[in-house]
Order: sequence, then structure tokens, then C-alpha cells
Amino acid sequence: MKKITLLIALLFTSFAFSQDVSDYKYIIVPKKFSFLKEANMYNLNALTKTVFENQGYEVYYDGDVFPQELAENRCRALFADMLENNTLLSTKIKIELKDCRNQVVYVSEEGVSREKDYAKGYVQAFRTVGKSLEILKSKPNQDVVKMPVKTSEVIQPTVVSAQLFAQPILNGFQLVDSSPKVVMKLLKTSKSNFYIGQKENQQGVVFNSNNQWVFEYYQNDKLVSEKLEIKF
Repeated sequence: MKKITLLIALLFTSFAFSQDVSDYKYIIVPKKFSFLKEANMYNLNALTKTVFENQGYEVYYDGDVFPQELAENRCRALFADMLENNTLLSTKIKIELKDCRNQVVYVSEEGVSREKDYAKGYVQAFRTVGKSLEILKSKPNQDVVKMPVKTSEVIQPTVVSAQLFAQPILNGFQLVDSSPKVVMKLLKTSKSNFYIGQKENQQGVVFNSNNQWVFEYYQNDKLVSEKLEIKF
């Protein structure tokens, strides 16, 4: 179990060494901020998306179809949110950026407006917020996407030639061959395309990397990676 936890930690924290907001290429913006009643109310979500795009980021709403490298690893993106701290006399907002570990990496300057009309007040306050975001520039550092695993600890992947077929079960899938014989089980986790894998006496993780399914587990204290051909 400790080894499985280590595998998951390595995969989920591959961006732990990112030092700066500018290291990131992608930003994900919600279609609706939590303090508002409707999607893109007062045009705030669209304004947020636009201001980051102007700084060179590729920006997507949380319901969009992501490019392949982002779909495979959400840690390639920062997640934007807008926070409000309104009073009876003023509208106050700021934008917060978090990484995939839910850690705050940047908070904008707070925008304030005393305009009584909310539609005008939010847009007025956003001018200050947007202006403060202009210091952020997307200059992705490719080094941040490399996982800190020593190559000497990894055995080269072994190709599994037989096609495996995924059948839904409670909490995941079972993979069967053409017999059909159950070869292994995949148990769902909180991340899409990432499973706990159980195969005979081996237990590890199964994930999708560059359109290739991989089963990783420890054998005699060595990390083993096997390629899987899975049809869902």
C-alpha cells in the first residue's frame, strides 16, 4: 500500500517544482463564479478569460474540451477563481490562481467600486483587477513537466500484446481477454484516466500517457511499467 501511495504521489505532484505563474501554459476558468447566480454574469468570466489570453496563456472554461496534454494532466494548468468581499457601500473583487494541489500561487490586486448598479460596479472593479494581471506572462518552462524519478529506478515498459476489453463493474472496470478471462481490475480514483490496478499478486496504478495506457507497480523494490492495450 505504501508503494501505491508513492506512485500516486509521484504522478499527482509532477509539477511540485514549478516556481512561477509564468511557468504555466494553461489556465482554466469556471463558467460561473460561485458568488454569482448565472454563468458569465456581468460578463466577468469572459473578461477573466480574455485578460489571461492577452498575457499569452491558453485559457479554457472548465467544461471545454481540453488539448490532449492538458486532458492527461490537469497539473499543467492553473485554476482561476474570483472572490468577492462586498459591503453595503462597495463592490470588491479579486482573482485567485491555484495549482492542481489546491495551493494558492497568485492573488490579484483587489478591485473596488462604489457604483450602486452591480452590472456597472463589477465591470468597474474588474478594471483594477485586470490591470494588475498584466504583469503575468506565460513563458512555459518545459522542465516543470518532468517527473522527478530517477531513470535507474524504472524498468522499460513491457508491451502487452493481447487486446484487453474493459467491462464496467462497481467502482471501476474489469479487463478481460478474448477468452474471455478476467486479467485485472481497475478501481476508480478522484482523477479521470487514473485507476488503482489489481493484477494477480500485483497492485499499482493504471493511467493514460500520450494515448497509451500504462500499468506501474513495484516488483522486488523496482518500479515496473507495462503498456496495456485497452478497449473501453
